[in-house]
Amino acid sequence: MENPASYGNAFCWPVSRAIAVPRFLSLFIRNGILYLLPLAVLAAATAARLAVPAVLDRLSLICFDLYQREAPRQPGDEPIRIVDIDDFSINKVGQWPWPRSKVAELIDKLRDAGAGVIAFDVLFSEPDRTSPRQLLPLLTEAGVGEQQAGGLLATMADPDQKLAEAMAKLPVIAGFALVDKGGNGLITPKPGSGFATAGEDPLRFVQSYAEAVGDLPALQQAAAGNGFINQYLDWDHVVRRVPLVLRFGNTPVPSLAAEALRLGQGGGSYVALGAGANTERSFGENTGLSAVRIGGVIVPTDDGGRVWIHYAPVRRDRFIPAAAILSGDFDPSQIADSIVLIGSSATGLNDLQATPVASDVPGVEIHAQLIEQVLQGTYLSRPDWAMGAETMFAVMFGIVLILALPRIGALPSAGLGAIAVVTATGSSWLAFRDLQLLLDPVYPIIVLSVVYLLASLLGYLRTERRQRAVRNAFSRYMSPHYVAELARHPEKLVLGGETKTMTIMFCDIRGFTTIAEGLDAETLTRYMNRFLSPMTEIIAAHKGTIDKYIGDCIMAFWNAPLDDPDHPKNAVAAAQEMRRRLIELNQQWEEQAQDSGEVFTPLRVGIGINTGTCVVGNFGSQQRFNYSLLGDPVNLAARLESLGKLYGIDLIIGEDTAAGLDEPGLIEVDLVAVKGKMQAVRIYTLPPHQIEAQRYFAQHAELLAAYRRRDWQAALRVLDGDGLAVEPQMRPVYDLYRRRIAHFQAEAPPGDWDGVFTAEEK
Repeated sequence: MENPASYGNAFCWPVSRAIAVPRFLSLFIRNGILYLLPLAVLAAATAARLAVPAVLDRLSLICFDLYQREAPRQPGDEPIRIVDIDDFSINKVGQWPWPRSKVAELIDKLRDAGAGVIAFDVLFSEPDRTSPRQLLPLLTEAGVGEQQAGGLLATMADPDQKLAEAMAKLPVIAGFALVDKGGNGLITPKPGSGFATAGEDPLRFVQSYAEAVGDLPALQQAAAGNGFINQYLDWDHVVRRVPLVLRFGNTPVPSLAAEALRLGQGGGSYVALGAGANTERSFGENTGLSAVRIGGVIVPTDDGGRVWIHYAPVRRDRFIPAAAILSGDFDPSQIADSIVLIGSSATGLNDLQATPVASDVPGVEIHAQLIEQVLQGTYLSRPDWAMGAETMFAVMFGIVLILALPRIGALPSAGLGAIAVVTATGSSWLAFRDLQLLLDPVYPIIVLSVVYLLASLLGYLRTERRQRAVRNAFSRYMSPHYVAELARHPEKLVLGGETKTMTIMFCDIRGFTTIAEGLDAETLTRYMNRFLSPMTEIIAAHKGTIDKYIGDCIMAFWNAPLDDPDHPKNAVAAAQEMRRRLIELNQQWEEQAQDSGEVFTPLRVGIGINTGTCVVGNFGSQQRFNYSLLGDPVNLAARLESLGKLYGIDLIIGEDTAAGLDEPGLIEVDLVAVKGKMQAVRIYTLPPHQIEAQRYFAQHAELLAAYRRRDWQAALRVLDGDGLAVEPQMRPVYDLYRRRIAHFQAEAPPGDWDGVFTAEEK
């Protein structure tokens, strides 16, 4: 007979499981929202990644730019030179475009120096303006007989023909631009420049253009190769990838850099490698182009025929001014057996591009970077499996966070999230630095951050105490006056505004960036609160409304939402009290710093006040809006605050505000046209204390009058006297006038100068 105890042991384990399962279900039901909503968000993020990858790819590109700046490719000694049509060359040779005979001379000089290949990142799509065919109509219009003009021009050489003859004497690559419309003709194919294909239709995803802008037919015929100069701009107009091949209609055509590489290796055709070609595995899917074989090198590309450029620091020794080539003032050994690219860095020719490592790189430098990268055999690549790996990483860690946060709390879960972020970032960085792989850490970080924040918020909202804390926190975003007004008139809680005459103040901390650099986040927060709180109290006490805090800047306005007929006076009175209060605060902080042995730096501010007609009300969207104001007087108030740095004073008042004051101590500072404004305005200031000396105001008025009528000697006599010394706060202003007068004595102002200073900076 079997042991009855065995039945009990066999029965207990299933029963315990049966009891445990309902408990788990009960817990899940009670807290289901804590799991289901984050899981739904995680699923939506995964679907969005697969359905619309381009949206998040924009952020990953910014991350890859950071990697390139931190670990750029090291430049080599590859034989690549750039003949630069720079500002120096244009000043020496003349306005661009130069006569084609001058360009022909440039080619001859490079040929004599032993150049291997010359590639033009310049288009010659129209006849030379000095050619006989172009001059003949001009002469006949000027009254010269057609026969006489023809005889005269018959003795002249055709500069386009001269350029074609020079191009035919060595391997020269002519550039062309592919466009959707507005082209000027066909592209002359060159022997060996065609594309053979390997794999399943590798060029299916390569972009096609209907038309092209190319060189004159004679120049194309003389050139050994033709290559397009198109760049590929990402959404932020940064060149990260460069097309190696595009299609002109249905015909694949090479880039300028590809042609330079082909001819530099002695010619030969291109081979486009796609899915199923050689070692390329398609896994049953036609993935398009994967690489292009150019002579003896294989260049990996994306499916659109683009190459990721791993930028190196710009080599200035690679640039040779075109004027130096024409004058013979260069070392021929720099050119011998080199690939020579001819392009422009001149500002006026608008061929400057933004790259991950610089914002103003000449387009010809990008071609050089690509050629150098190919010769070095160094490539960046975004593998096909990257998106799947990034998505899987985000899903796995996201599920871990969703399950862990309700059980272990927000702080330990934040530690798990931090581990995931460090893992994603570190792996991405090491893959870039050591393997030249582009793996995106941004998507996993965003997904995990959203999941964590959402799960944390759901837990936060479960308690009534935290709900009240949230309501109290949001109530601080609006002015107390406006909150009271809404309580009395809730119907005003709609989008819209009204036109009113307002006084606006901007108050900004001077040198805040330097101050912030020396403080950690917690200390900086306390520092800002100790400054903003008393300043806010002063503004509120003088009937002002805080519009917003813009970092270290306070924006406030008067005469709304409640009417204030004395708004200019109240705004200026608030500014005066803020200045006095800041002196007291600096004294307190200095004493505290001395007690703690810390180094103390006094806090300084700049205040700008202006009055004008604005639209004030609720602005934003149906989901969220803010009580604020719009109008040109707001912009002018911000400009006035910024002008304080120029004049060395901490308060500047606009003339419309000054008109509403009955302040005898008001001092006119200057007549200024701020950036973006044609109309000049008078600006004023007030000293922190009352000035009793009437002689000072007379001397100050005399200075301004002499300055504006160009009587420099009279103005200097006033400045050298002792009448202005009673107000030390104005000393920087008078030093500025001394510098201006010295400048005008050396270089007289224009004849229509009326004493207005034009501020070029915001």
